[in-house]
Amino acid sequence: MFKPPAGARRNIGLALAIIFAAAAGLSSPASAEFRNLTDRELKFGVLKHDARFLGGVEGGVDINPQLILASPIPDLWAASLPWYLSWMVQPRPTLGAEINTSGFTNQFYFGATWSWQLASNILQPGDGFTVSYFFGGAANDGETRPTRPNRKALGSNILFREALEFGYRINPVIEISAFIDHVSNAGFARYNQSINDVGGRIGFRF
Repeated sequence: MFKPPAGARRNIGLALAIIFAAAAGLSSPASAEFRNLTDRELKFGVLKHDARFLGGVEGGVDINPQLILASPIPDLWAASLPWYLSWMVQPRPTLGAEINTSGFTNQFYFGATWSWQLASNILQPGDGFTVSYFFGGAANDGETRPTRPNRKALGSNILFREALEFGYRINPVIEISAFIDHVSNAGFARYNQSINDVGGRIGFRF
């Protein structure tokens, strides 16, 4: 029986640790480029479902619509905090779906997204590099037990979900990005074969 690579989730965690450490450094008063992104966004993505190089066995492409709402935490309150706290206190409520085009596992997810602008005015006025992290839950219609060699045994139809996104903000409204996400039950069920998707997205702030 297929076992998901032990390093898949660990690699996401390592990447997040590096990002958070960089954010802490960039958030110092000496860096005027770094800031929290807290406005509303619509995102549309095309993802490789259960990517093979991350131990995938399912197939197809996922269509990924996502709505990110504005952070409920006011900018003025966040700005009043020390820099080592202000960068983490403005999560944005998030809803989305990953609809598989080949009859494999579909997902609906919900949780929070933290987003930061790392640098701005790179190639033109108003552009910038961004990074985002999502954490929450995901409901799926996949298999919970081993049934077929091309289906993951997810262990549960409610899973934890993490996602990491690196973006280029073309202008204050439009952003393009590379994206990876991971769903699993974190070992709370007998079977725990994760799904890891990778792809690209375009986002629109409003």
